[in-house]
Parts: sequence; structure tokens; C-alpha cells
Amino acid sequence: MKDFLLKDEKGIVMFVVIGIMLVITVLAFGVIGVSESDLFLSARDNESMAAFHVAEAGIQKALWQLENLGNSMEPRNFNITVGNGVAEVGAVQEDANKAWYWTIDSTGTCGRAKRHLRVTVFNFSLWNMNMGLGDGNTLASGGNGILGTTSIDGPFYVRGNVELSGSSKITGGPFFIKTGTLRFMNNSSSLGEEGNLIEAFIEPAEGNEDIIDRHGNPLNPGDPQVYVSSLSNQVPDVKLPPLDPLLNYRKTAASESAEPSTAYPGIITTQTEISGYKVLDDDLDISTGPIESRRMYRLDSNVNSFGLETGEFAWDKNNRRLYVNGTVFIDGNLTIGDNSNSEINFYGNGTLVVNGEIFIKGKLRPPSAVNYRLDSEHVLGLITAETIYVDVNGSNSTPQRSEPDISGAFFASKKVKFNSNNTSFVGSMIAGVLDFAENVNNSHIFTDEDLPGMLPPSLPGRDKWLAMTASWREVD
Repeated sequence: MKDFLLKDEKGIVMFVVIGIMLVITVLAFGVIGVSESDLFLSARDNESMAAFHVAEAGIQKALWQLENLGNSMEPRNFNITVGNGVAEVGAVQEDANKAWYWTIDSTGTCGRAKRHLRVTVFNFSLWNMNMGLGDGNTLASGGNGILGTTSIDGPFYVRGNVELSGSSKITGGPFFIKTGTLRFMNNSSSLGEEGNLIEAFIEPAEGNEDIIDRHGNPLNPGDPQVYVSSLSNQVPDVKLPPLDPLLNYRKTAASESAEPSTAYPGIITTQTEISGYKVLDDDLDISTGPIESRRMYRLDSNVNSFGLETGEFAWDKNNRRLYVNGTVFIDGNLTIGDNSNSEINFYGNGTLVVNGEIFIKGKLRPPSAVNYRLDSEHVLGLITAETIYVDVNGSNSTPQRSEPDISGAFFASKKVKFNSNNTSFVGSMIAGVLDFAENVNNSHIFTDEDLPGMLPPSLPGRDKWLAMTASWREVD
């Protein structure tokens, strides 16, 4: 009996051991299966994340091309290799009438994973917009916005609050406010127009509303006065481009006028080999009469046949014609015109760099022979670290893009200030502040979308493009 019991116990132990080994084996295979599944999922997640980053790299490459090559960028379809992945990128302009509006698609592939990103982009030259880039909440008169009945047509970027009063309208778009609020001071002003919606990008100061009425009540897209196709709070931070040191502009102007033979006879009565006729070392007054400086130069020439060559500069007092090619440096204040109703036509593609303030007292535009339109032959640039004062009484109570009172590419580190009614401007103004006096009514600013392709030399940021993303999303 004892031997039988021992044998029986040994048999039971054997079955128990075998059972335990089977359980352990099943568990081991289960653990291995779970581990393999985890490894597979982890690898897939890693590949998916890698594919996402590869797609992002493709987007960044396309944005870099837009910023450096502008809206004529090529190629528009390309592949780039990033680590173990490849991004297939395509960039298209969505609307032939809006060369600055782009959509970029980038599909990143890594292993078995694919991720597809789509970004919409506004790509502007600085000189394709009118800008008030003052700091803080200052934009215009009173440090609080656009006052008077002043309208903007075309891309417009401001830093700070904007107040629209009278029949002021922001049309064309897109419209950007950085750290500010848009406020309607009455019921006649509007953002966009009914049937003509614009894109709006408004990033208010913390705790403030995007758009409000005169009582401070918030307004939304679709409400009266707010005619927008989209409203976003993502606004790029655009800074005022810095001016070069004044000595650089002076050297440029001097080098362009190194050959006395290129100057017109009698334009400058005293000209030195050091400075040349395109460097003026005192206040200059370009008006309908003789132009004299306090000290060195006298511009008092009757020139009827110009045949401009690169680097020339002249003033025809009888015909009120200003000829500028290249860069001219003026160490002092500059006055153009003698009263708000006078007219001066500018010829050539050139820039006046002024170490002082600029006073525009009269119509200033290309010759009527080209219908007052800026073109590659007739563009005037004005640069100052101070203020440009505009005192031009427009003759048209409804200012038109086709017949502006002044036009060109103006840069003022401090401000551009309008002092008269019915003034129309075509071109681009980049300033710390766009200042419309409270008693100024019915002024209009129109952008010229072709201006970036025909800019005169020396303008700050003339080669800079702003690739501003409007939306960034993943698509199937």
C-alpha cells in the first residue's frame, strides 16, 4: 500500500508540474504576443510622428521659398528627404486675382505611415501693403486709430487699436490688427462691404474684444458693418524694417554722382568731387520757384530734354518736373510743392533719402501721359527717420484709384500725417504711425499690387516678403 501511494503521489506531482509548465508556456507566448503588438504599435506611432515632422519640414521649406523668392517662387512642386522620410510638397496660388494667397500641401511618408498637412498663406512684400507699425496701442491721431472719414483699399496691417468713423471703410483686404481692437464710431463705417467680403485677422490685447461698436458691445462676422469671409486671431508680428546708417545712403548717392558729366548743366552751382550732385548738405525746397539751400547748393534749372540715365537728378521749375533715378541723399528738411493745390510730376525710378522731415505741399504723382499710374519707369521713393507731412487738397470728393493726388513708396520711421481733405494716395506707406488728423475727411489710401516688382533702390525691406500663415491643419 505504501509503495502504491508513493507511486500515485509521484504521478500527481508529474501532472501538476506538466500543468504548471503548460500555463507558463501559454503565458510566455501571451507576453511575447503582447510585446510584439506593443512594439508594432510603438513603431507605427514613431513612424506616424516621424511622417508628421517630415510633412512639417516640407511646409517650412515652401515657406522659406516664398519668403526669399516671393510670389514668383519656383519650383512649386518638389520632394525633400528628411531622415528616413520623404515629403511631397505642392504650392498653388488659389486665385489669379490674388497672387499673394497660397495653399501649401505637404505629405510626409516614413515607413508605412503618411501624414498630410495643408497650410494657407498670405505672402506679401512689405511694399504690397500699407502699414502702421507703431509700438504699443498707438496707431494714429490721439494714439487711438484712424480718425475722420478715411478709407483703406487693399492689404492693410496695423499695430494697435483702430477706430473707424464717418463713412470709413476697409475694403480689398486682407486686414490685420496686431494687439488691438477694431471699433466702429458710428453706423456708416464698415469692415468690408456687403457682397464684397474680406479676410480679417485681429489679435486683440489680452481680455479685449476683436470688434466692438461705439458702445463697446462686441460684434461678430455677419453682424451689420462686419462683412468678412473669415476672422482669425492669428496675426504675425511684423516689425518696422530698420534704416541703414545715414552714411551708407550718403556714400551710395555720392558714388552714383561721381561723374560730373552725368549731371545736368546748371542744376547744382557748387559740386564737389567728394559728394557729387546727388548729395545735398542743407535744407532743400522743391517748389514752383527757384530752389536754394541756405549754404551750398542751388537748384534752378530749366531742362526740357532729359533722356534719363542711371543716377541722374534734376528739377525743372518751369514745368514742375522732378527727375530722380537711383539714390539722392538730403541732409536737412525737404519741401515738395508750395501750396496744397500745386502739382509736380515725378519721372524716373529713384529714392530721396532725407535726414530730416518731409513736407508734401501739392499733388505729387507720375506724369499724366501714363495716366498717373506707377510703372517701372516712374516710381518715387521717400525715406525719412522722422515724419512725412501730407498737405494736399484733393479735387475729387470721391477719391479714385485711377487719379490719385499723390503716389509712390513712402517710408517714415515716426509717422505719415495727413492734414487735408479728399486726399487720395496710391502705392504703399510704411510708417510707425499713420496719422489722420481729426478734422481730415474723405481721404483714401489704395495699394498698388504691382509696386513690389518696380521698387526704386534704397527702400528698407524692398527684398523682404512676409509669408504669413492663415491656417495650419492636418487633412486626410
